[in-house]
Amino acid sequence: MTQDKVLVLNATGKVGINTCRALKEAGFDVYGTTRSKTKELLELGVHPVICNYTVRSDLDRALAETTAKKVFSITDYFGAAKSKPNTEIMHGKNAIEAAKFADVTHFIFISVADAEYFNDNVRHIKTKIRIEDILINSGLNYTILRPTAFFENLDDPKNWNPLKKGSLKFLSTKTIKYCATYDIGRAAAVIFKNSNEWFGKKLDIIGWQGDLSQVAMALEKVGGVPVNYRLAMPIFMRKIFLKDLHNMFLYFENGGPEGTPEEFKKIIPDALSAEDWFRFHRYYANGEKIEQD
Repeated sequence: MTQDKVLVLNATGKVGINTCRALKEAGFDVYGTTRSKTKELLELGVHPVICNYTVRSDLDRALAETTAKKVFSITDYFGAAKSKPNTEIMHGKNAIEAAKFADVTHFIFISVADAEYFNDNVRHIKTKIRIEDILINSGLNYTILRPTAFFENLDDPKNWNPLKKGSLKFLSTKTIKYCATYDIGRAAAVIFKNSNEWFGKKLDIIGWQGDLSQVAMALEKVGGVPVNYRLAMPIFMRKIFLKDLHNMFLYFENGGPEGTPEEFKKIIPDALSAEDWFRFHRYYANGEKIEQD
C-alpha cells in the first residue's frame, strides 16, 4: 500500500468526494481542499485543507503545507466559475501554475470525453480544451482523464433532480455512455501508482452504456419496486432553457464519445454498471435506502 500524498482540489464536489474515497481506499495519504465541509472529508479519513481552490495564493499555501507532489485537479464551470468560460480557464491555469511552482511530479486534470468534438454551444466543455492546452504546454508531468455522463446526475437535488423511490428522471431517454465518479477516482489511483506509464496520456472514463429504460430496470432490480422513468423536461424546453446541456446531449445521443466501456475495463475491470452504481449510491435523495435489507 502506498502512502504517497495526493492533494485533491475541490474535494467535496461531485467528483472530488468519491475520488478522495477511491484514493484513500487505494492507500494514498489524501488531502482535500474545502472551504468549510471538513466533517465529510474527516469521515473518509481525508485531511481537510481549508482552501479556495480557485485562488492562486490559497493553492500555493495548500501545496506548501501538505507537501503533496501529486495533484488531482477539477474545475467547476457552472458553480465556482459562474458559467463564465474565461473564469474557469483562469481557475485551471492557477492550479497548473501553482503545481509547477511547487514542483508537483504528477498532475491529473479532469476534462470531458471527446471534448474537442462538441459544438461551440457546449461552452462548459470547450473550456476544458483550453485548460488541457495550458497543461500540455506547462512542462508538468500530466495525465488527462475524460469522463462521460455521470450516473450521479440521476440523483442531483441541487439541480432539481432528486432520486425518488419508484421514479427516475434525466435530460435524455436515449442510449448514452455513463460513468461513476468513483471510477474516476479508481482510475486516478491506478495512474498515480504507475505514473511513468501515464505521463502525457489521456483516458476516457466510460463504465456503461444504455438508455433510460435500462437504467430504470437496473434501479428496479436493486430497489425491488417498479420504476417509472421520463424526461426531466421536454426536449424543446431543454433546447430553450439549457442550451449548453442540450447541445452536449445531442452529441451523447448521436453515438457520443468514441471510447467504450470495454476499453475502460482494461484499466478498471469492475467499472460500475447502472445496477452497480445504485448499490454503491445506496440512498434515495430523502435518505431512504435503495436496496432493502
